[in-house]
Formats: sequence, C-alpha cells, structure tokens
Amino acid sequence: MRGADGGTLNTLETGVAAAFAADGALSRAGLGLRARPGQRDMALAVARAIEAGEHLAVEAGTGVGKTFAYLVPLLLSGQRALLSTATLALQDQLFTRDIPAVVNALGVPVRVALLKGRSSYVCLHRLEQALHGPAARGLRDPAVAASLSRVMAWARHSRSGDLGELDGLDERSPLRPMITSTRENCLGAACARLRDCHVHRARGEALQADWVVINHHLFFADQLMRETGVATLLPTTGVIVFDEAHQLNDTGIGFLGRAIGSAPLRELAHDLALQGPQWARGQRPWAHLALSLEQAGKAFLSMPRVASQRSRWPGSSPEGVDAARWTDAVTSLEVALAAIVQALQATAQASAELERLYQRAQAMRGLWRELLTGQAEGQGVRWVEWSEGRSWRVVRSPSDSSTVFRALLGPDAPGGQSWIFSSATLGTEEKLDWFTGGLGLTDLPALRALQVPSPFDHAVQAALYVPEDLPEPSDETHTPALAEAVARWASRLGGRTLVLTTTLRAADRMAARLAELIAQGGCAPLQVLAQGRGSRRALLDRFRTAREPSVLVASASFWEGVDLPGDALQLLVIDKLPFPPPDDPLMEARARQLAARGLNAFTDGFLPEAAMALKQGAGRLIRAESDRGVLVIGDRRLLSRSYGNRLLAALPVMRRLWDETEMAEALDALVLTRASTMGCPPT
Repeated sequence: MRGADGGTLNTLETGVAAAFAADGALSRAGLGLRARPGQRDMALAVARAIEAGEHLAVEAGTGVGKTFAYLVPLLLSGQRALLSTATLALQDQLFTRDIPAVVNALGVPVRVALLKGRSSYVCLHRLEQALHGPAARGLRDPAVAASLSRVMAWARHSRSGDLGELDGLDERSPLRPMITSTRENCLGAACARLRDCHVHRARGEALQADWVVINHHLFFADQLMRETGVATLLPTTGVIVFDEAHQLNDTGIGFLGRAIGSAPLRELAHDLALQGPQWARGQRPWAHLALSLEQAGKAFLSMPRVASQRSRWPGSSPEGVDAARWTDAVTSLEVALAAIVQALQATAQASAELERLYQRAQAMRGLWRELLTGQAEGQGVRWVEWSEGRSWRVVRSPSDSSTVFRALLGPDAPGGQSWIFSSATLGTEEKLDWFTGGLGLTDLPALRALQVPSPFDHAVQAALYVPEDLPEPSDETHTPALAEAVARWASRLGGRTLVLTTTLRAADRMAARLAELIAQGGCAPLQVLAQGRGSRRALLDRFRTAREPSVLVASASFWEGVDLPGDALQLLVIDKLPFPPPDDPLMEARARQLAARGLNAFTDGFLPEAAMALKQGAGRLIRAESDRGVLVIGDRRLLSRSYGNRLLAALPVMRRLWDETEMAEALDALVLTRASTMGCPPT
C-alpha cells in the first residue's frame, strides 16, 4: 500500500489508512464521517512523523477534520502524549467528545486525563474562608453571599472541582478570585484541605495518564516550572500535539514576559486587609497598609497620557505619559510595597497564611524593582498597558517564543519526541514561515511543513464584496458609513450577520450607530448583540438561537473559534484590514529585528500578520459543505494598494461581487435558498 506521496506505507501508516478506508473502523462506527482525502493525507503525515520521531507543522483548512486526523494515528501508535489546545472549551470538547468517539470507533483503550490551570478549579480552603472566615464578616452584599453558598452546595458534590460545571459563573466574575487559588496565595502542603484539593488530585491523575489534555497556557507554565527546577506539572511523553497552534507564539510571549499591574496589587491589598487582622490583629495598621497600596495602584490610572492602549517604555518614563506624575506614582507604589513587606516580615511567624503573604509581597516588590530598571539589550521590550481606565500593567517581554522552542526542538534538544503542530491558519506559503519563524523553527531539518486545503468549494459557496464607495479606513466617518451599509444588508437578508471589527472602540461605535438607525426607522427591526453586553458564550448562543433578525458586532476573541454552521451566519462583515497597530511595542521590536536582518518591516512583518488575521476572521463564514454566505471587507485598500493581491491570496477563492446591485442579488439568493430549504415561501 502506498501513501499520498507515492512512498511505501510503514506499519503505523497502514493501520491509519485502514481506519480511514471506506469500509474502515471510522466508517463502521456510525459517526457520520464523509470520505475526505485531505483528512487521510494529514493522518498519514502525522503517522509518518510519529513513527520517525520527527516533527510536523500542518495547516489544515476548515472542514478537513484535523482533530481525527491526529487522534487516529496517535491512538494506533500506543504512545503517551500531551494534547494541547488554545481554550478551555476546546479542551472539554477533546476530552468529552472527540477522544471518546475515536477510542470507541477503533476499540483501543487509553487512559486520558483532563488538566487545566489552577484558576479553573475551586479552592475549598478559600471558598470556606470567603463564606465563614473574616472575609464573610465584611461581606455585606447578599447577592455575593448567595452566590458563594450556591458554589459551596455544588462543591460538596463535585468530583473534579472544575468551575466549568457551574452555569452562570463567567470567567470575569468577581467571585473567581475569592474561590480559586493562585501560585502565590496557595498554601501548598500547609493547607488543611490538601487531601481534598482538586488541583492536587488533577495533577496526580495527569502524571499517571497515557494522554493528558491541556491548554497552551498550562504547557508554558510547566516549561517555566521545569526551568526553575521546582517541580513539573506534566509527564514526559513521546508525542506532543498542539491544536490551534497559531496561538502558541502569542501565548508564549505572555508567559515568558514579566508583568505587574493593578489586578495583582488589588488582590494583595484585599488579602492583606483580611488576613492581617485575622492572624495578627492590632500588631500593624493592616487596613491603612491595604488602602495605601490600592491608592498607589489607582494613581497610574488617573495620570495624563496619550490615548493609546500601550505606551512603550524605553527610558525613564513611558512614551506619551506625564513624566512627573509617573515618577510620583512609581515612588508611592515603592513606599507602599516596602511598608507592607516590613509589616509582614515582623508578623509572618504567626501563621502559614501570613508567611505565604510575606513571600508574595516580597516577590512583588522585587518584580517591581526589576521592571523599573532600564531596558537592556537582549531583555526584550518594555511597555505599559492600559485598559479603558479600569486596569494597567507594566510588562517586559521577548518579541517571540523562539527561546522555548529552540531549546525543546533545536539541535541541542534531547530528542526522542515527535511534535505535531496543527491549525487552520499557519501561513500563506508552502514552508509556513509565518508560524515557524515566530517559534524559531524555520531552519529545523526535522520539521516538515504541510498544507492541506479545505474540502469546501468556496467559489460556489461564498462570495466576496469590497465596497469602493466607503470612506478611507482612517476617516472618522468610516464606521458610521459602514454601519449604514450593514443595516441595509442585514435588513435585506433577515439578520444572520456577524460584524468583526479591528478594535473594541470600532465595535462600540458600530453597535451604537446600528441601534440609532433601528430606532430612527432607517432599516428593518434588528436585534443588535454587542461584545461587552454579555459573555462570549452567551452572545453566541443568543445569536445562534435568535428568532428575530440579529446582528452580532464584536472584536478581539470573536475573530477565531466562532463556529456557526448552517444558515445562522450568512453575512460576515470585516470592517478594516487587520494590520497590527503601528505603535505596538512588540511589533516595533520585531520591525527592528527584521531591519537588522536586511528585511522590510511592513512587507515581512506587518503584512504577514494582517494576512493571517484576515484568513482567521474570514474562516468564520463557511463551516460546512452546505453553508452559503457573503464576505464583505469594508476596506478599499484591498483593491487600491499594491499589497492587496497578497492579502487576497490568503483567502479562499470566492466569487466576486462588484457593486451594490450584485450584492443585493446575492443576498436575495440566500433568502430564496433558505426559504426553499425550509419549505416555505420567502418573506
């Protein structure tokens, strides 16, 4: 038997080919799978990499079925493995749906453990303290008290302690810091609830399992722990699989960097105000110390600065920030932290909680001093990050994650492992340089790159429209003008419209203008769902099940991971080409690195980033063989600038619409098709 490349199949490849055959185990299992040559080709490539102990980066277009394409060869190989994906939801899907389906189909048993970060598990000690400890005495909000009681009732019966089991507890809920632990505040072996600790049990099960389903954040956390020599979270395995691998570089940057900001300072002040009086009442002015720290943190939010989310900080103060006010805020925070460290040092022997709090405050003060030192060559880039006046962070970070992956896969790596990287978006060229470059793996001989195209016929299923009469993207009138067009198109289609914007501000303005047009009777009645007015999951559920014509307006995380097959989504509007902000400190650092290598910052840096983001966003439209829809890109630079063809090449080939008449006809055709499928006349 021969593979897609004409070579003779090895033993593992033969088993994989048999599983994917028309009369194979997957077909007989009744999973409703269709024969997909691309899926089989990917599965054989994964098998070949595992058998040879080599590495594979594979871009599998939407609809290929990449999950089964790596699970089948992995299961048949008998190897221990880590399977890492980008989000908690995808972890749960792998663990509860995909892996059991493959295991049942092939009849090959495997011990699988699900492991998440500690913030995903309830901490019984902190929950009890919040309900019955000193914190409970200061809890005046009956709604919070009732919510804590509901969590406690659930926790008494939950075996996993996974907060994902609790309906209605959003990841941004203010309850979460009260009922979960962090590495800094966990009491470890000194905790009275260690035997019942869900984090401790989950990690123990992971070390014993054949496969462990993790997320990218947990992978990097384990790497950092291994470097310090403290411990390991994850077992050593023969195969490591990364799904949604396009997020690895950005996730790694977040972990490799060092940061301090309003959130950890606020949590330290909160714990100080509670634990100080509990274990050392009257020995120090705990309330005053906590208040001083909170006020010092708030000073960074109130200082005058330019309207930018990130301020680069190469010198004594960040760019665009009032230097005198910055110096005063820095001094105040240093004084507050020093006073807290001194107070805790004198009282730490009173309890394990205060000892841990002392270590935490001391580490935070050391980190603050470290971040204040100048930005030396080779230390990455330093900046201050602001979030809509609610929070701030000082960050020092490398410009990519290459140091980690060069150490793990490079010439000096231990060897004996096979690494599989998979995603629908890894590059626009055969070598997948956009992905491999960020991880420092471009010239790795043992890494093979593979592109498997989507089986969908986008030329038939989708159309592309780029309006030429919209204002320039930099013009303030661009968003209102596009909103009027969206209202017109969505009214004609009957909702079923997702608008993706490049900034949260544009999403807010778009949603506000749509609401105005509806209120003024400028279009048909539409339900406008906007990011920030509910959790991501809740918004998508409302959009998917809406009975009235709906438009969902969102940015950021909605550009990927949104799966709306069928006719729930038939019009996707992208407001502007998703170029990274030109003043982004990380992109500036990468631009300098490119220039040092004789490359062009725009052509070799900003343009590939925009192409990958555009490809990812556009992938929300066609999710199944029967889907039909229209993609609108509201940025005429796609047609008028020389780089437009390069961005168009990153998208699937689609039928082009050239004017509003053709756009209206395309929308009407979607309405007619939908009506005929449902067996009712169009409205």
